[in-house]
Amino acid sequence: MANPWDNDPVVSEPEPVEYVRVAPWENDPLQAAAQDGSLSVDNSVRSLATGVPIIGGALNRLDAATNATLAPLIDPILPDGFQKLEGGTWDERYHQALAIQAGKDDAFHEEHPYVDTGLNIAGGVAGTIPAVMAAPAAFGAGGGGLLLRSAASAATGGAMGGADAAVRSDGDLEQTGLGFGVGAGLGLLGPSIGKAVGAGTRAVMDKFRNWNAARVADIPSDAFTFLRRAVTDDGLDAAGLQQRLAEMGPDAMLADLGPNLQKQAGALAATPGRAQEIVRSALEDRAAGANARINATIDENFGTARLPSALDAEAAANQQAVGPAYRQAFEQARPYDVGPIASDLERQINVLRGDPQRALQRVRGMLNVHNSNVLDTNPVTMFNTRQAIDGMLKVEADPKVVAALTDARQMIDDALTRAVPQIKEADATFAELARQREAVGRGQQVLDSGRTAPRPQELVQEVEHGVQPQGMQIGPSAVPLRLSQGARAEIERIVGTNSNDIAAMNRLIKGEGDWNRSRLATLFGPEKADRVFKVLENERVFADTANTVTRNSESAARIAAQNELGGAGGGGFGLKESFKAGGVRGAARSFAMDKIENIAKALLPDGSAAARENLATALVDRQRDSLANVVRALAVSGNIGKTPALVDPVVKALLLTSGSAGTR
Repeated sequence: MANPWDNDPVVSEPEPVEYVRVAPWENDPLQAAAQDGSLSVDNSVRSLATGVPIIGGALNRLDAATNATLAPLIDPILPDGFQKLEGGTWDERYHQALAIQAGKDDAFHEEHPYVDTGLNIAGGVAGTIPAVMAAPAAFGAGGGGLLLRSAASAATGGAMGGADAAVRSDGDLEQTGLGFGVGAGLGLLGPSIGKAVGAGTRAVMDKFRNWNAARVADIPSDAFTFLRRAVTDDGLDAAGLQQRLAEMGPDAMLADLGPNLQKQAGALAATPGRAQEIVRSALEDRAAGANARINATIDENFGTARLPSALDAEAAANQQAVGPAYRQAFEQARPYDVGPIASDLERQINVLRGDPQRALQRVRGMLNVHNSNVLDTNPVTMFNTRQAIDGMLKVEADPKVVAALTDARQMIDDALTRAVPQIKEADATFAELARQREAVGRGQQVLDSGRTAPRPQELVQEVEHGVQPQGMQIGPSAVPLRLSQGARAEIERIVGTNSNDIAAMNRLIKGEGDWNRSRLATLFGPEKADRVFKVLENERVFADTANTVTRNSESAARIAAQNELGGAGGGGFGLKESFKAGGVRGAARSFAMDKIENIAKALLPDGSAAARENLATALVDRQRDSLANVVRALAVSGNIGKTPALVDPVVKALLLTSGSAGTR
């Protein structure tokens, strides 16, 4: 029987087949898409760009369309080693180009899947961050509550996810819906996750920022934390702190700059330990030099004080020195008929009544030869009569009497000038010295608050009038100088009698309002007055700091600060007190706990005590270099408590991009 398979066409020997080699992309698009998947710059950039939401999904199509359009012009001039698009129509060239683009993406992902995914996400984040920053409200970073922001973020995330999926899937409804759902879900979580991540990032960054700032200040980080908090609570920053320190001069401390800083110093001063001694000693040392600093500043700007009695005695001695000039003037004098003067006085005496009449009767009697009714023609008699009238005018308060005596003096003075022409030169010198003596007394009234004190404008007029020469005097008068010397002497008295009360010293010298400042500016110049007033104000602040820190008031604020600084020991009814309240067994347990606590303190370093010491030193340090370090540290710590600006956009971009990548 013949073999049935012999004639079976299926198993008969196959006929030889001739293979024809053709261009791979002519018949097999997948084979045409085979590309180099190495970790090259081109592949990396492509992967990064592909991850950009929406736009990245359209890049391959845009590239394919561009290549298909330009291929007829570009391909003929390209070397044979380049991939060329041989299709006869634009559509054929487009699909060939698109296959090449997809092949590159697939090859790179196959060889480097993790790198490709990472670059996709990085591109998505980089492309999403600008959108989040440009429209924060749309991504849940605007105002309103968490629910409202989550809803806005969900809507935006869904729109982005759906649009990206639609572009990458050529409008596939299932893929578009999936992209929308994932985007909306992750967008809904975005504000909550962003807030949590931001808080964690801020906490980590704050630790580093505080450590770095404390290193700049050269104090432990926990001490700097307390210091920075007090500075912030007092409304100061690095620039404000530096300005205040500069205004208050070289003896200023951080404890002077605000109530919270003062209370911290007060808490340390009330806590037993080395920190207490540091604060109290520094304040006592500074207070001991207060009067020296005030006196030095006043001397530098207002001059050295002179005793009013010494100034008066000097002027009196100078007046006595004018005597020879008078004697010389009278050597050439000649007898003078005072009959007309006597007649005029007698006429007024007959008319006047009371004190004016009696005053002129005294003057009329002075013109006679002693113990007679005969008029004395000696000019010396007229001179002595004029001096007597000057004495009467000094003590007279009745304006009518003053008017009558002034008229009489003027008549005698005119006659004396005619009888002794050279007397006016001596009179001018004597009058100038008399005005200076009066100016010394007037200067001591400048800082008064009563009616005798001049108003600022009145003092300006007195100075302007006082500097003008009187009579035959040549050159400016020294009256303004004597006014300032009188005021300086009064300031010396105020400082000397209030050396232990800086507030009283300030009140008496500076006064209420701006009058004393204006008065002293008139006498010594505005800049010098301002410098003195600034030092007085600074010393008042220094004294207030010492009082606030060392006095026993404000106990509640001080105890709170002590608790914050860890030096008050706590005031609550804690575990130890609970054990102690348990009778004998509680007492035993309490004893054991105390012993364990003592052993722990002996074995472990007292970090809180060290922090208090460093904080105390910082608060009362007057070294400019140390204070400059604190100012720099505060500038460095300016971002503490602030979340880095890119944290929220990066978190939202990561969420949305990761979701989009997961649906591709």
